[in-house]
Amino acid sequence: MHCKLIRFVGVAVVFAASHTFAVAQQAEPARAGPPVLLTAPLADAPGKNLVVVELNFPPNARQPSTPDNHPRGHRHPGSVYVYVTQGAVRLGVEGQPVQVVPTDGSFFEAVGAHHIIAENASATEPARAIAVMIVPEGAPLTTLDPE
Repeated sequence: MHCKLIRFVGVAVVFAASHTFAVAQQAEPARAGPPVLLTAPLADAPGKNLVVVELNFPPNARQPSTPDNHPRGHRHPGSVYVYVTQGAVRLGVEGQPVQVVPTDGSFFEAVGAHHIIAENASATEPARAIAVMIVPEGAPLTTLDPE
């Protein structure tokens, strides 16, 4: 039952987000970072917004990252739910095992978690995902680690 609910929520978010993205593409110029598909204030959580972004992962021809050897990490100011829509994505939070999340799989990142690995699991095929974030009003979606 729980898996069916998560799948339903994921499909509903993807459906709503794809419609919103088509409208947003017509109204907004290109910007850096992942495309924002939907932003909505949360009436039951004043000062917080629901933000949905599209994540695209090109094929990853280099060695897979490890907890000790990875690109620059980042943090988010709120909880993040990731739903993989195509391919498989390697996702890792500091202190937890790296996960390979396949199509229709999901990943949860708690508020303030140190996200150290986010890459395509394939060297030849692209991967895509939708991230649903709870973000405090006015906060950046992502804060990169210092270089």
